[in-house]
Amino acid sequence: MPLTLLVPDLLAPADAPAPLRAARLPALEKALSRANASREPGAGASWLLSRFGLPGSTPLANLAAAAEGLPAADWLRADPVHQRIDRDALVLHDPAVLALTREEADEAIAALNGFFGEDGLAFVAPHPHRWYVRVPEGERPVTVPFDDAVGANPFGRLPSGGTRLRWRSMFSEAQMLLAGLPLNAAREARGAPALNGVWFWGEGDAPMPRAAPFSRVLATDPVVRGLALAAGTPGNEPPATLAALPPSRETDTLVVLDALTPCLRRADPDGWIEAARQLEGDWFSRLLAAIPAFGRIRIVLPAERETRVFDLDGAARWRWFARTRALATHA
Repeated sequence: MPLTLLVPDLLAPADAPAPLRAARLPALEKALSRANASREPGAGASWLLSRFGLPGSTPLANLAAAAEGLPAADWLRADPVHQRIDRDALVLHDPAVLALTREEADEAIAALNGFFGEDGLAFVAPHPHRWYVRVPEGERPVTVPFDDAVGANPFGRLPSGGTRLRWRSMFSEAQMLLAGLPLNAAREARGAPALNGVWFWGEGDAPMPRAAPFSRVLATDPVVRGLALAAGTPGNEPPATLAALPPSRETDTLVVLDALTPCLRRADPDGWIEAARQLEGDWFSRLLAAIPAFGRIRIVLPAERETRVFDLDGAARWRWFARTRALATHA
């Protein structure tokens, strides 16, 4: 497929806020109505992992760390989180709700390294919302993937294992350390949620993909770029618009458009709608016109339990009488 557009979190789940379910994207809906539609197993990252011949349980931390340019080591993700009491239970919230600055991330990382350095841990933050910790030999824990912990009570899902390090105690120690940082006093003063925890996850040796389904990958997500790197596929940031993407009928290109994900994870329906409309103008409005330049275009929309795939070929431009459906009906 010369061009594949993977757009996570565009198909709003059934329990999404009404404004998301009611959102209309006329250009995209027109393209979807003219496409050959199918359903494929796997949702979220599992669909993409399967393209590279990897299972959905693939460890992701070392894969992503390589794409971030971190040195070879045994890495865990140690992402910053916000924890608060919701309906009488402690609930873990995504880093997106924090909107951390570079300065706040640096302050927190320095504090974590100062406290845990004697244990042989080394924290780094290539991005304010993407943190990693280098684990000493023999101390790799067993963890719960972040997507299985966010929105839930972290207790009962805490890391375990290792020989010398007590990972569950370290979770609590990191919580207390971060909660007391000066940055949180400043955040409280302006009504921002507290940075009060890190979530350890993604352990395991970096996998070797068994397939290289794309000859070029354009994405910001380090997991996606890590897959490309491991498969020996050139990778880069995606362009701002479809018009800026060099056309090619010979190069199988994957473009991941994930601007909607942080909006959904921080429960920001207005931000989601704005980002969706931006994608409509920058990418979806030119889909049908771009078919001759690429030959075929595939639109991949992960849903709750499966992935919807829409193939546009040369005949799609002439299916004038195809019935257009609201975006939410495809979920």
